Formats: sequence, structure tokens, C-alpha cells
Amino acid sequence: MNKNEKTHENSEAKKVSLEQLIRKKLEKDGKRNATKEVYVKSLDANLTVKNPSDTQKIEFADKTKTGSYIDMMEAYGKLIYDCCPMLHSKELQESIEVSYPYDTVKAIFDTEEITEIGIKVLNFFDNEEEDDADEKLKNS
Repeated sequence: MNKNEKTHENSEAKKVSLEQLIRKKLEKDGKRNATKEVYVKSLDANLTVKNPSDTQKIEFADKTKTGSYIDMMEAYGKLIYDCCPMLHSKELQESIEVSYPYDTVKAIFDTEEITEIGIKVLNFFDNEEEDDADEKLKNS
């Protein structure tokens, strides 16, 4: 910790209240169950996605730490599949002839779309990600 940074571990810091903890838990639950619409250009329609869990974000980060494009595409595909309940449809998987559920994403979307959708899912609560998606794609 930098010497100039103040710590909140001093006696002046107020104590957390029970109400604050309850509010924090309810806020976390609300975020966990949140959904949003992600526009998919090739479909000219919105895809409903769920907020990724902390575990899903950690798995994504772990999978992509190698810097491998293949690992990144697999991680985005898994993230999209896990966060889009519509893709879990057995009827959909049978009709597009995929035997492994995570292949559903690759069967429907091209690599550019997978990356774009993946970025939007990963940055679920980032208001600027809609405007910066193209720039993030160029830098990934």
C-alpha cells in the first residue's frame, strides 16, 4: 500500500450495519439474475443473455491467460453458451446437428460475432462497452 493512501482500518471508520449487509446481498442477487439484450447483426435481432457469474468470469480469465486465439475463442464460446439459456435447447442442438452443447455457439455464429457477443457478455454492466465493442475487437 502506498504511504499516501488512507486506510479505512482506523478508529474513525464507521461500522457496517446489518441493513447494509442485507442491501449488499440483495443487490448482488439482483445482478446475478439480471438479463440484457445483445444485438446480433447477422440475425438482425436481439439475443437475451444472463449476467455471467463470478465463477464464469474467472474461468474465462483463466482460459484466456495463455494469449492463444484458440483458447480465447473457446472461452468466449463457453461464456456465451453458459449465459444464453436459449442456446441450451435440445431441439436447437438437434436441428443444427451438434453433439457437444458448446459447439452450438460455433455452429451459429462466426468468429467475429462470437468475439463481439462475448465482449458484451463479459462486460455485462459496463455502459461504455456498447460504444467501445469495435475498438475492443481491434485490440483483442
